Amino acid sequence: MTLDGTGDRPGPAHKASSASSFGSVRSDESARLCGRCFARNYAGETYCKMCGEPLPAEVAQLDESATRRLEAPAVRGCVTVHIDRDGSEIDLPIDADVVLVGRASVTDGVYPDLDLAPFDHGNFVSRRHAFIVRRHGSFIIEDLESTNGTSLNGAQRLVPHAPTPLRHGDKIMFGQTRVTFTTEAVPEG
Repeated sequence: MTLDGTGDRPGPAHKASSASSFGSVRSDESARLCGRCFARNYAGETYCKMCGEPLPAEVAQLDESATRRLEAPAVRGCVTVHIDRDGSEIDLPIDADVVLVGRASVTDGVYPDLDLAPFDHGNFVSRRHAFIVRRHGSFIIEDLESTNGTSLNGAQRLVPHAPTPLRHGDKIMFGQTRVTFTTEAVPEG
């Protein structure tokens, strides 16, 4: 006989795994939308899965039949990382509308879309350093209160949480990691 977790009542020795064992089943019909990055989060979550922002208390009822999906964006982006040691460059494509840039950490459970850990030997890139967001055929960058900051074109250090437009050829510094942002038109068809 085992205890049920409270320490005072006997409970079953083994429970079968079922959907009811895990509480309510997640549904796309009710979700919490992050007010900062507009990511859809499940109703039971309290923090945004993308940016970590606390979610609003109310649950948004999303009517999927009223939401139209857009075709693939007409523009795609790429970040070229410049390796100072040997002068080489590595292209990292931007494949999503919201891309978290940072340094992966298994311990903290952080797995950014653009992981700069292999290029950041001094750990100057924060785990959740910045967002690159594609909207309406253009891109913006937002620093997420990173420890060592994000600089644009050498002189401008970004104000945290202030979306800043990105243009083709912009030079970005994530901590001490140098990258160049480029865009290209997506061929139709």
